[in-house]
Parts: sequence; structure tokens; C-alpha cells
Amino acid sequence: MNTKFLFYARAGLFAKAVLFLAIGVLTTMAAFNLGGFKTGSFTLMNFLAEKAAGRALLILWAVALSGYVFWRVYESIADKREFGNDLTGIAERIGFGFGGLVYAFLAVSALLVALNPQTSSWLKETDMQQLIQTDLGKYTVMAIAVGMLGATLNEFYIAISRKFSRTIAIESVKPFYKKLILTSGMIGYASRGITLGIASFLLWDSAFTNRDLEDTNKEAAFSVMEYLFGNWTLGVIALGFITYSCYVFVEVRYRNLQTFRKNPDTSPGL
Repeated sequence: MNTKFLFYARAGLFAKAVLFLAIGVLTTMAAFNLGGFKTGSFTLMNFLAEKAAGRALLILWAVALSGYVFWRVYESIADKREFGNDLTGIAERIGFGFGGLVYAFLAVSALLVALNPQTSSWLKETDMQQLIQTDLGKYTVMAIAVGMLGATLNEFYIAISRKFSRTIAIESVKPFYKKLILTSGMIGYASRGITLGIASFLLWDSAFTNRDLEDTNKEAAFSVMEYLFGNWTLGVIALGFITYSCYVFVEVRYRNLQTFRKNPDTSPGL
């Protein structure tokens, strides 16, 4: 993988960090009544599209994020991490590539909103809400919810095992900063796991109720936290997103983008 491609991949990591930082800051401000609002990726896009320079920022962000997308898809196909071609290896490669496709969806959505803000409602106009009323749609939503629950458990596993530390050149970091990096990674992945877990429950529930699919995203999960546990709990989780963004900023500099499978377990989540 050439140097320019690696630089582009790191630019994508930077864009990913900015996304989680913005979500964390705005939601933290809302939790502590400092302004702001509970937000997820799409709400943030719509918010920026209404600002003077917002569309330009969205385009720039989408182009940068594409670097992260290309890197993850390339790594899953080329198998530079030597996952292998057995059942476990193929599953890991698919999971690694799928993570890239998730961010590809976000990048394309950002471009659509930036180029034509009217498309910000395209998810509302889809036939998905009608499809969910059919048996096929119901089972599809249930399957996605189960997959999200699996991803939730993986987030907690990554946080507890510190598996994420194997993807960065942690040995080149001073001991004091090493502890900060490990702590921020653990808090960040745990916060993501909690939010994803609540969202998976809401999505599962939508298969059996009239809940709108739009009410199963991050904002909905944040609202559930606030309703059940109060503003402070929401604030703590939102601060966890900020902490996670700090860890990803560290990844921009220290992530081993060309590390082979000789360093095991090098695929920590999305």
C-alpha cells in the first residue's frame, strides 16, 4: 500500500474522529443544558446543510471519510492482515469490510445532503417503513437487530480486553500517555456499546410495533437514556463519545495500517 493511500486512510480516520467528537460535544451540551442537542450522524448532516459553509464542510468530510472506507474494503479483500480463507477468517474479513460499508453509507449520505438538502429526507420516503409490515421486512429488521446486538457485545469485549491497543504502535508512546490512550479507548468503546445496545433493542421492538425506523437511531437511544436514567447519565455517555474521538485522533498518528496478522486480533470493531 503506497504512502499516498496510507495518508488518505489516515485522513479518513481523522474524519471519523471529527464525527464522534461533534456528536459527543453537542449531546453533552444538551445533557447539561448548555445549548446543543441530542444528535446522531444524519441529524448532524442536516444541521450543517443549513449553515453557510456547512455544505462545503460536509463534502470535505465525505471525501476524507472515503479514505477510511477504501482502506477497510481493500484490507478485507486483499487480506493483508492474513485472516485466512477458513470459515473464521472469511467471517472476520466480511466483518472488517462491512465496517467500511457502514461509513461508505455515511459518506454518500453526506454528499447527497450537501449537494441537495432536499434529499435529507430520502430515508423517510423509502419503502422500508412499508416493507417492515411484511413478514420479510419483519424478519429482516429482527436479523439486523440481532446483528447490532452482536456488535454491541463485541464493543464491550474490545473495551474489556483492550483489544483495540493491538492496532496502534502503543510501544512508541510514553507510559503516561499510554495509560491515557488505553483508558480513553476503554471508555469510548463501552459508551459506543451502550448506545448501540439500546438502539438494537429499539430496532427489535420496531419489528413488533408501529415504531418508526427513524426512532431507532442514536438520538432515540440518547433519549431513552435521558428518560430512564436522567441527564447526568446521558452526559456521561456523551462524554464517552468525546473520549472515543480522542482515541481515534491518536489512531490517526499511531494506527498500524499495514500490520499483518502476526499481531493477532487486529480488527477492533467499526
